Amino acid sequence: MKTARVNPEEWRGAVRRLAIASGEFGLVSLWGEPGGVRMAVRTHEEQIRVMALGCPAGVFPSVGAHVPPAIRLERSVADLYGLTPYGAQDRRPWLDHGRWERRRPLGPARSADPGDGAPPYDFLAVEGEGLHRIPVGPVHAGIIEPGHFRFTAAGETVVRLEERLGYAHRGLEARMAGASIEAAARLAARASGDSTVAYSIAFARAAEGALGVNAPARAHWLRALMAELERLANHIGDIGAICNDAAFPLMHAHCGALREDVLRAADAAFRHRLMMDCVVPGGVARDVSEAGVAAIRAVLKLVRARFPVLVELYDGAASLQDRTVGTGVVRPELAERFGAGGFVGRASGRAFDARRALPYPPYDALDLETPRREE
Repeated sequence: MKTARVNPEEWRGAVRRLAIASGEFGLVSLWGEPGGVRMAVRTHEEQIRVMALGCPAGVFPSVGAHVPPAIRLERSVADLYGLTPYGAQDRRPWLDHGRWERRRPLGPARSADPGDGAPPYDFLAVEGEGLHRIPVGPVHAGIIEPGHFRFTAAGETVVRLEERLGYAHRGLEARMAGASIEAAARLAARASGDSTVAYSIAFARAAEGALGVNAPARAHWLRALMAELERLANHIGDIGAICNDAAFPLMHAHCGALREDVLRAADAAFRHRLMMDCVVPGGVARDVSEAGVAAIRAVLKLVRARFPVLVELYDGAASLQDRTVGTGVVRPELAERFGAGGFVGRASGRAFDARRALPYPPYDALDLETPRREE
């Protein structure tokens, strides 16, 4: 993948094309580096283009002012590198909570002065009668990332939900700089515990592409096997969690037990419940045994038998239906504008699936059917 060096006017032109949301361009990511920013976009030909803009004056034309999904990315760039997006409507910090010993820890010029504490965070205002605010977090009764969620509600109707994250920012990118490939791979695997396979595959493919290394075909198939086990466990767990949020803990318990069965099968197959450090640059660190294959086949048979029963339980619970049906519906045009992927996009009319739209081994050898709904 080649990177095109652009000037500010060319950068603004790309932003204008992104803002049209015609499907010709789609934002993939925006990130900073010492002295500049980079932006990756997806073309209508399902190719990824990267452009780099130097920022000698410490500023760059805002992407988020015209493409809302870039707002948080710009706020992260400002916190980490001190690069200011001019024209941005939201200048609030995102990762920097005022607790770091130094500001802009990834920037080229790091201040020796400690931070001045945590200033009050300016949550967005909401006006109306009969509204009340419910703060949740950042401490949670679970192992998910800490985050503060500010609900503004009128009865059971959530008028606005604003979240503040970044509490557990660990500077993984900075720690990767200068590290060995092996050490960096371990850091990538720990970006998110329940998505360790996904992060590991992404890093491994990036490292292999940079070094011109091709992983063996069997390694690609084993990576996909791990990734689909991880995806299965996460989807089952999230379905139960949604039901728990809607005050239906019975479904949560059933899904939790089924997710546990998937994790045990992963442990039997790859000797780690989350399959952490099993995907490495150049291939995989774990092969699957015959016993592991048997465990995976058994858990798939179990899921096929038990999950339809859980669907019936979900559909048959009137109190659960009252709280979920019609809640959180995203209009297809909004899903397209924000580039929503995964099940969020596919449930909102957007059929994008990276395994099919941007195929990589072994998915480029598979004929995937991507379900799509609009409700």
